Amino acid sequence: LSCEDYTDGINVDPNNFTSAPGNLILGQAELVAVKLSGSNSSRFSGMWVDQFTGSDRQYISAGNYLVTTGDFDDEWDDVYADGAAQARLAKAAGVESGDGLLEGVATIMEALLMGEAAALWGDIPYRTAFDYTENPDPTYDAQAQVLGDVQALLREALPKVGDASVAAVYGPPIFVANGAKWSEVIYSLSARYYMITKEYNLAHGAALQGISSAEGDLLSFHSSAAGARNLYYQFLIEQRGGYLTGNGSHLVKLMTGETPRAIATPGDAARFGSYFEPSPDGYDLNATDGIFTIDSSFPIVSWIETRMIEAEAAAQLSLDAEALAPFNAVRAYLATKYDADFPASTSTGTQLWMEIMEEKYVSMPGSIQIFHDVRRT
Repeated sequence: LSCEDYTDGINVDPNNFTSAPGNLILGQAELVAVKLSGSNSSRFSGMWVDQFTGSDRQYISAGNYLVTTGDFDDEWDDVYADGAAQARLAKAAGVESGDGLLEGVATIMEALLMGEAAALWGDIPYRTAFDYTENPDPTYDAQAQVLGDVQALLREALPKVGDASVAAVYGPPIFVANGAKWSEVIYSLSARYYMITKEYNLAHGAALQGISSAEGDLLSFHSSAAGARNLYYQFLIEQRGGYLTGNGSHLVKLMTGETPRAIATPGDAARFGSYFEPSPDGYDLNATDGIFTIDSSFPIVSWIETRMIEAEAAAQLSLDAEALAPFNAVRAYLATKYDADFPASTSTGTQLWMEIMEEKYVSMPGSIQIFHDVRRT
């Protein structure tokens, strides 16, 4: 006699899902793209390019580069297990169901996550990653090779997404339902990673086809609802108040005039308040009514980044006229946005390049891309 009838299926958990719809899996990868752009990697990058200051406890040490490999375990887990691996599952679901758009957007997410991983950390596992059964100990690929593979992914995704808008499908609720187009996001990402590999001619060409208006930014969606709040707000207000400030940072000094700008920018006085607010010790990041508030969106890929890539790539190629046009377009946009004076430039050569780099630095607070720029240049 046996107890088979009593034990058959005892280890089968009906609540332990073994699969999920591809659009839900894709949302997980998109959430990681949001987190990578606006949480720990963003904060560390901001400190290490002196936009922000580590002012309390662990952030004093981190601001002085006193970190260990373990400090980045969460980021590696995000990018690989929670991000790119999920993008691959969503992509496979798109292939199986014949949903080319799902396949294309999932491919974009894999490209973005692996592009940032390679840009941040150099040589990383990629070609033998994501299959623990076959490759439990994946090898590290050269950074340049991974970034080349990222470009191939973006080319693969382009015909899949066609003219689809981010708002139409596979964008909300993770991304803002604005005028962004997936194809323009692809070209902007391509320009970003060509800049990192210093392929300036290719970066310039891609930027020309990238995000074409400020209404086309790929933005994270945030609200006051629990679980949807701006990541900077959560850190600054709910979790670690006083850890991260603007006290004595280079960005504060540039915007207040303590350190002269490469190009005179009276309008900085108007936009300063959206970045920082006074505190007893100096300046806090403005999470009250500025860009770090509870429901503020954070740019993942933006028109300003794209235009500044176009401008810098042209400047690197000694094409001053082609550099001035997008640079001055950004300055004109800022003048309208802040109703303040952002004079156009007439500079050339090294001076123009410095103006471009500095404006990008000031206009993209907390962006990992500034960290990439500083190391590249």
